[in-house]
Amino acid sequence: MRSRDLDLTQYNTDKIASGYLRWYDPILQPLVHSEVRLLELGVHEGGSLRLWRDYFQRGVVAGIDLRIPEDLAGEERIRVFKGNQSDTAFLSRVAGEVAPGGFDVIIDDASHVASLTRTAFWHLFENHLKPSGIYVIEDWGTGYWDDWPDGRSSRSGRSPWRSLRLAVARHTGLGKVPIPTHGYGMVGFVKELVDEQGAADRTRANFSGKPLRASRFESMTITPAIVFITKR
Repeated sequence: MRSRDLDLTQYNTDKIASGYLRWYDPILQPLVHSEVRLLELGVHEGGSLRLWRDYFQRGVVAGIDLRIPEDLAGEERIRVFKGNQSDTAFLSRVAGEVAPGGFDVIIDDASHVASLTRTAFWHLFENHLKPSGIYVIEDWGTGYWDDWPDGRSSRSGRSPWRSLRLAVARHTGLGKVPIPTHGYGMVGFVKELVDEQGAADRTRANFSGKPLRASRFESMTITPAIVFITKR
């Protein structure tokens, strides 16, 4: 896997400490030697942009954020742009400058807020991701967190599910019970994407009926922290 060829201590990015490369490596391996055009939403200190630049030795890496680290200026094969992930005109300007033929890989490691992530996803996926390109959404599990801006407790104060689970466990002696499904935040958005992956069955009236359309996704892989979507 490509990450084993790199000195990972040189990159200031939580992708390494969090172990995310074990999921990235097998999916990105076929692109390692290609002239990849990669866009990452969310730059932080710039460590992940440097990682991707070295990961794809023939690639060009672009990053956008509300704040751009000054020391990224002039970095070889790295382009940075200041702007908001929900500004679709801005996203199109970046794509036009860096990848007029479309990006091979787009990674969203920005707000982790569903409304912003959704806007960026559909605009970039439909307009600026190549066919067979890969769209990556990191940290989708924030929707389960009580203290995240659009997390589990964002709609009605503290989540009612904890007290329900405790009550059931106390009265039945069954211990843990399944967490009821919900549509909060990024979790809800990922479930919308699952519906898109299942478009052929979702648009079929019955077993013998014909689907009205196929999914726009070739495949969708969900890991504990990251979603990978390949464009049909």
